[in-house]
Amino acid sequence: MRFGRTLVTGLLLRRALRELGGIREQLTRQNTLLERLALRLAPEPPAATAEDVVRLSGIDHINEREMGLVDEYVDRTRRHTGRDPTEEEILRYLADEQTIDLQQRLSEREEELHRVGTR
Repeated sequence: MRFGRTLVTGLLLRRALRELGGIREQLTRQNTLLERLALRLAPEPPAATAEDVVRLSGIDHINEREMGLVDEYVDRTRRHTGRDPTEEEILRYLADEQTIDLQQRLSEREEELHRVGTR
């Protein structure tokens, strides 16, 4: 009697595993088709490089410090997100960096004027 239950249980488990394998194959196929459809309907925007920023922004020159910032930002974004930043993201980052730099220079200038004024 016990042997019969074990045999039936084994056969049911075998059938369940076969069904699960079929479901996995169907999900894999479905995911592949959905990925192809998504890429066709909404492709990822092209990645921007430092050269693209220079070309697309209309700036015919960019200083070496800014190019270094752009390259560093692109590399950091690739590492953290696995994708290249868009042109808009790069330009926003450069604007933020320039604002921070300007604030630092203004603060230093105020401190210097304050020191000169207290002498």
